[in-house]
Amino acid sequence: MTESGSTSAWSAALGALARAGDRLAAEMQARPHAVAPSEVYTSMLGALMDGYLNQIAVSAEQPAFIPCTGYYQRLGSPNPDTVYRRAPIDPAGTYRLIGERGSARDATLMAFTQAMSGAKLYDLSQVARTPGGDFDVILSAKRPVNHRGDWWQLTSDTESLWLREVSDRWGEDRPVRIAILRLDPARLRSDGPGQFERRLAGLAMRVERTIEYGVRHVDELVQQGFVNQLKQVDYGAAGAMPLQFYHEGLFALEPGACLLVECRMPADSDYFSWSLTDGMLVTLDWMNSATSLNTAQAVLDPDGVLRVVIAAEDPGTPNWMDTLGYLAGAMQFRTSGSPVAPEFTITMLRADQAFDSLPSGTARIAADERLQSLRKRQGGWQQRQLW
Repeated sequence: MTESGSTSAWSAALGALARAGDRLAAEMQARPHAVAPSEVYTSMLGALMDGYLNQIAVSAEQPAFIPCTGYYQRLGSPNPDTVYRRAPIDPAGTYRLIGERGSARDATLMAFTQAMSGAKLYDLSQVARTPGGDFDVILSAKRPVNHRGDWWQLTSDTESLWLREVSDRWGEDRPVRIAILRLDPARLRSDGPGQFERRLAGLAMRVERTIEYGVRHVDELVQQGFVNQLKQVDYGAAGAMPLQFYHEGLFALEPGACLLVECRMPADSDYFSWSLTDGMLVTLDWMNSATSLNTAQAVLDPDGVLRVVIAAEDPGTPNWMDTLGYLAGAMQFRTSGSPVAPEFTITMLRADQAFDSLPSGTARIAADERLQSLRKRQGGWQQRQLW
């Protein structure tokens, strides 16, 4: 690899990123769900970090579970309750997973293909063999000769393993501890001639396509007419959790207005997580603001209905989802545990009518109480193991 070649690849990659960022920033200004140019550039930096960590920093020869699609990456509309980690995989290789399952409600590995379609779900609970939840499992195309322990089969199109650790009790669960070791002979990681240039060029393209995907996704909700409405989305081929329903739509508020979302959950539903995104499908800041709600954070009314107010300012209601001043963005609702989907009703109200629309006897949340709950969010999230 020559110095001039490296410099050329570097300049080309930075130039491609700069042009893509300026184009996307200009395009976003023309949309009703616009975001500021600084938000576009920040999201591109997050996607760049994700691309570096998962495309350049690790390899299938020497893999590790690296953070992806998380709070700081600002891509992929992640579930705020989920910590995501990814390890690259060579489907012809043999790998050993060791660690401790932890106490989160879900700890699973999803095998993804290069096209990012889900191939198979592996549940760490199924191989946790000690009271502490320790596991030791082999992954390979065929069971190793004389191996009598836990084994999971790798399909020929597997490109990566994604660890999803779901907890609605932020900072209270024991995190998953996991390591991945390649057992079969494999070359040591080496950037041969031209490899760095190809990876760098691919990194710029990955960042641009990641941002474009989110923008197109929100555009499609508008084009399909799901404005202040929800549609059920099937993410089964893209790695959806079992028995999990996804509902999405665009919130579009007039100044001084809010949305009252009423949801009747099936009796056997055991988990939900609702979140808001901006116009690029970037989940809004869930650590420092009440932009999301889950089973442990929300309050169900005595009639069994979950009533949530989506508003730019605090309406004093128990279940408030903060738009952070955005008048438009996406709603993403996840519910799981039941084969039956929840039922939703959405009503536009004046913001000053929100509290009076709730059942009588509902306690108003004072400003100091809200601040206390936000401090709890911050502390709980920061105590989660992100790496």
